[in-house]
Amino acid sequence: MRIISHRGASGYAPENTLKAFRLAVEMGSEDFEFDVHQTKDGILVVHHDFDLAHTALRKERIADLTWAELKKINVAKHYKADTAFQHVPRLEEVLDVIGPRAGWLNFEVKNDGNIYPGIEDKVLAFLGSKPGLLEKSVVSSFDNGTLKRFRERSPEVKLAYLGHGLNTVLLLPALKKAKAVGAVNFHLALRIAFKLNVSRIKKAGFRVCVYTVNTKRDALRMKKIGVDGIFTNHPDIMGKWQLKG
Repeated sequence: MRIISHRGASGYAPENTLKAFRLAVEMGSEDFEFDVHQTKDGILVVHHDFDLAHTALRKERIADLTWAELKKINVAKHYKADTAFQHVPRLEEVLDVIGPRAGWLNFEVKNDGNIYPGIEDKVLAFLGSKPGLLEKSVVSSFDNGTLKRFRERSPEVKLAYLGHGLNTVLLLPALKKAKAVGAVNFHLALRIAFKLNVSRIKKAGFRVCVYTVNTKRDALRMKKIGVDGIFTNHPDIMGKWQLKG
């Protein structure tokens, strides 16, 4: 079972910052998840929300800022344990930190309503810019239109269907959507990661990853029911070597 660093070691450092990714690497992480946005001038950057309200305590949207403007903003302001300046990193900055160590990467592309026209082409170009990167990467999104555009542009890219607001009743329609875009992974919330649901997803032919798992007890339960990977904010406390395999 993969132990996937969720936004880096975000339980110990400001999420999706270079500090969080460096710490995850120091903790021995080999599998990583992060969120991809695009600035006003077309630069791919890593941040969770569309705006800076949570991380920088400011209301600006990434789509409305140039890279030069964005990199001057401290996105660690929300993190009371360590408010030292951290900027929103460019995608290539994150890969410079985690790439040499990474065995598996989840690019979660945030593009609800196609707020970033052309982001799919930029991400695909990035995945093709480094030897072996495409092969060890999966692209996920909550936006089904974004997944469709990725599939239209590339038959090779591995896609992950990211379930939002799912319950057992809505699982079957979601599986149909995942098949329609040729997804290989299905990612779902811990709250509905029951043995029956996981079995249904795996029977449909998908690998299953669960978010966000932050206790060893839940991690062991996920392994027991056959989950292929867990996203965690605490990559060091999940008994990685015990859970691997």
